[in-house]
Amino acid sequence: MRKRQIIIDCDPGLDDAVALLVAFAASDMMDVVGITTVAGNVPAELTLRNARIIRELAGRGRDVPVCGGAPVPLLRDPVTAEDFHGSTGLGNIPFPKPRVRPSRANAVNFLVRTLRTAKGFPITLVVTGPMTNVALALTMAPDIREGLKEIVVMGGADSEGGNITPHAEFNVFADPHAAQSVFQSGIPTRVLNLDVTHQIRTTDDQVERVRALGSKQARAAADLLAASNRLEEKAKARVAPLHDPSTILCLLRPDLFEGPQATVSVVTETGERFGKTVPDYREDGHVLWYNQADADAVFSEMLGQLARFGK
Repeated sequence: MRKRQIIIDCDPGLDDAVALLVAFAASDMMDVVGITTVAGNVPAELTLRNARIIRELAGRGRDVPVCGGAPVPLLRDPVTAEDFHGSTGLGNIPFPKPRVRPSRANAVNFLVRTLRTAKGFPITLVVTGPMTNVALALTMAPDIREGLKEIVVMGGADSEGGNITPHAEFNVFADPHAAQSVFQSGIPTRVLNLDVTHQIRTTDDQVERVRALGSKQARAAADLLAASNRLEEKAKARVAPLHDPSTILCLLRPDLFEGPQATVSVVTETGERFGKTVPDYREDGHVLWYNQADADAVFSEMLGQLARFGK
C-alpha cells in the first residue's frame, strides 16, 4: 500500500517539535514531503529555525524542504506564546544550530506548487499552527484543493473553552480570519481541538518512558515534553496536553479517536468571543470534530513510533 504523503504546516513550538519527530519516525506509514512554517508560538524567523533543527535531529536534510511563510496574520495584530514555549520556542533547550539552510521557496508558493502536482495522489496537509499560509494558498490558487486529500488541524475548542482567552484556542485566535477561510473551504477536515487534546496528557512517568527509549531523538522528545510539563505546572496544571502530536497520531491510529461531523465557523468580530470556533454538528458536515480519545492507547502509539529511532 502506498504511504500517505503529508505536508506539515507548523509554528514550532514544543509540541509541534514532538509532532514532527513522530511523523519522521513513522516513515513506513507516511512520507513527509515538506514542512512549511508560520509565525505563531514564536516569530517567523524562529519557527523556521526550529523546524530545521528538528528535521536534522530526525536525520533528514535537504530531501525534506523547510519553507518559511507568513510572518504576520492576515488582518489582526501578531500574537505569540513565548510565555509557554520559551524565548526560543523550544523551551530554551540547547539544541545545536541547524546546518542546512531553508528552502528558497516561500511556504505559500511551495504549497501551491506541490499541491498542484499532487492531483493524481492527493496530499494530507497537517496544520499545527495559525492557518495563515493555508488560507493564502487557497486564496491564490483555489484549484489546489484537488491536490488535497484532507486537512488535519490542531485548533479550536467548544466544550472546553479556550486556552488563550476564555473562549478561544491559541492557533485560531492567532489568525481567526485565516481559520474562518480554511474551515469554510469545504475541504474534508479533521480537527484536533481542545475538547479532545485536553484528554491526552503526558505525565512525568510517561515522559521518562520516552526518555528510556535511549535514542537521541527520543531523549529530545522527552526534553520537549518535560519542558511542556514544567511550563504547564506554572499555569497550575500538572501535565501538558499532547496538542500537536495528536494530529499525526490520529492519522496513524484513527480508531483511537471519535467525534461527530460538523461545519465550523469562527468569530472574527472584535469582542470577548474573538477567535472562538463554533461547530454546528450535522451529519453532512465536512469537518470531523474529535471529542473523544483513548488517551493511554494514544500515548502507547506515540511511544511505539518514537522507539523506531535508533533501530
